[in-house]
Amino acid sequence: MTNEKRSAFGDDLIASLEGFLNHVESGKAAGARYTARTVVFDLEPHEYTADDVKQVRRKLGASQSLLAKFLGVSVKTVRAWEQGVHPIPAIAARFLDEIQATPEIWTRRLRAV
Repeated sequence: MTNEKRSAFGDDLIASLEGFLNHVESGKAAGARYTARTVVFDLEPHEYTADDVKQVRRKLGASQSLLAKFLGVSVKTVRAWEQGVHPIPAIAARFLDEIQATPEIWTRRLRAV
């Protein structure tokens, strides 16, 4: 890429990366000049029991039918979860986590329906 086509941001970015590369190639520890951070996300959804599903549904003030429609599953599936017949899949548990975290948003959405 020619210098004419690069933006000031691009020039700054390339200069910073070249500086980092020179620092590392010189044998100096990168930690002496640069800060490295590690971010860990706990992305595992909560494991829901039959009673937990009932509790979330009641918190929303929804029937099994409405919760099923909301989650995109059958009423039979919600019933099986609430009876402990079938485990709650991770994708449904993740959605239930979101409902638990911000129930006011989801109850407002349900009322709009």
